[in-house]
Amino acid sequence: MSAAVTLALLFFLSVALNEQVTEGCRCLPRHPQQHFCASDIVIRAKVIGKVNSTLPRLDAYRIQTIEKFKPLNMKRIQVIYTSQTSCGINLQNDEYLLSGHVQGGSLVLDLCDLVKPWNKLSRAQKLYLSMYQRGCVCEISPCTGASCLIKMVQKKCLIRAKDLFSFDDEEALQSICLPESAGFCKWRKIRQ
Repeated sequence: MSAAVTLALLFFLSVALNEQVTEGCRCLPRHPQQHFCASDIVIRAKVIGKVNSTLPRLDAYRIQTIEKFKPLNMKRIQVIYTSQTSCGINLQNDEYLLSGHVQGGSLVLDLCDLVKPWNKLSRAQKLYLSMYQRGCVCEISPCTGASCLIKMVQKKCLIRAKDLFSFDDEEALQSICLPESAGFCKWRKIRQ
């Protein structure tokens, strides 16, 4: 089997499984809703600065939680962690949307999580943060070519992939995937 065929097969298998894949630290693209649904915690926070870490091989940042999106009943987080490897993130003293996973009782973020300056989010994306939970029953799947022409897929919304590491679908990126009747999911734009 040629290298090109093998690579194409691996791409389509990873897309079909809708798993986050890293090579070094390159991650498959994810819609913000996918990050939200896959994360243990999603918050808006102000990074105060780097502090001494109590966990080995992890950098620590002191934060001030401004708003909680997932889960709503969690205790206030004051410190977040990131890997000291190339997969770690470097944060400035700014406001961010942070999504990550709880490991050993601590919030740990890496390059494949949604870590975005708050002022870089669109108005629509900020609005959808309070609504993404309703869409977690839906799956968002990358598509290419003619497969993107299918408008209604049971429990799925399709998003055009430009290549292995980026989307080419600004409309979907500014929309939310919500369940409809009969088990179908559909992209929706909510009026702001």
